[in-house]
Amino acid sequence: MSQNSKIFNPQAKIALHYSKVLDHLNGKNTDPITLEVDPSNACNHSCPFCISGHIHLSKFKGTEFFDRRIMDENTLMSLCKDVISMDIDSLTWTGGGEPTMNPHLKKAMNFINSKSKIKMGMFSNGSMLTKFDLFEVIINTLSWIRISIDAGSPSSYDKLRVTNKSNNFETVIKNIKKLIEIKKRHKSKIVIGVGFVVSKDNYQEIADFAKLFKNIDVDYCQYKPEIVQIERNGKLDKTKQQISSDFWLHKVIKQLDKAKEILGSKFECNSYKLEDLLFDSKNYGRTYKECIGSQFQPCVGADGHVYVCTNHRGHKEYSYGTIKDSSFKEIWSNMKKRQCIMNKINRTEKFSNCSQLCKPHESNKMVWQIKENLKNKQYIKDLKQKAKVIKKSILHPEFI
Repeated sequence: MSQNSKIFNPQAKIALHYSKVLDHLNGKNTDPITLEVDPSNACNHSCPFCISGHIHLSKFKGTEFFDRRIMDENTLMSLCKDVISMDIDSLTWTGGGEPTMNPHLKKAMNFINSKSKIKMGMFSNGSMLTKFDLFEVIINTLSWIRISIDAGSPSSYDKLRVTNKSNNFETVIKNIKKLIEIKKRHKSKIVIGVGFVVSKDNYQEIADFAKLFKNIDVDYCQYKPEIVQIERNGKLDKTKQQISSDFWLHKVIKQLDKAKEILGSKFECNSYKLEDLLFDSKNYGRTYKECIGSQFQPCVGADGHVYVCTNHRGHKEYSYGTIKDSSFKEIWSNMKKRQCIMNKINRTEKFSNCSQLCKPHESNKMVWQIKENLKNKQYIKDLKQKAKVIKKSILHPEFI
């Protein structure tokens, strides 16, 4: 298993939760490790590489997937009450769209923080923190927040994300600095990171991004490759194809090396994705036969549907049910329905409608390995010993 990052290491984190994994593999109904929740499908940016672009980008208006709704207060708070009654380790506020566009998010964050020991994190574009006065609640309730930047200059940022004066580069940098200031004032342990999705549109600014944040007190700068959902959205956008390994090898790697020199210990990279892109352009590292990792990190969409994973959000055939009809707890307890959908993915479709390098991809590698060695007592013994070692070095072990 990869040990190259204390933060971004799904395989190691799955190993840490071996107890839940073993229970699941032995037929028990285990609660998720991480629950991904989309408070909003609406977004005030228009990033071309967004994995949920089919839900909120204007070019998809008129399709069956376009749905810019915001989760209503009753649905959101009912979900929160369910979550705190279950054995869920962490919750990530994500999207869908931009989570901070939901006016009820602050209430939900405070509720979970005050009523449970569930850890929370957030993915955000960082532009909406003032509107609903979210600075203090973020610092006081979250373990981490990662703000997407994906550019190294104001002009590129504003062009790429299609911004206006209220949500542009200047606004986001100002908000990041304010978060850092409040973090220091509260002596908070929240980890504040910034992200850069590397694509053909922005790779030349990899080093500029590093220079920009070298002297801003974020905890890390994360680089990860754009993953084109060609299997999922090919019928929506036939011009898309996965970026070739030559691009990553000849144009990106040297730039990342420069960024690492500039940032030092603040540099983070999802290298496992790059390895799969570079060295296995046919299967992209998918050697497992079942998507078991998804059973530890489902997604509740802003439409109320409980999706297999974030990559399937918006596609109702991969929904276990909706929390508008049943509670999340009831839906998750329906193992027959979950198994039916997973059989469709694993055996009927054989991942043909699943994006390569999807969210559960790394988890799947590890869980599949555990399943293959389920009757190997020495392997299980060694796994438990490795978990003890990993626990001492990994950051945010509750999040997959």
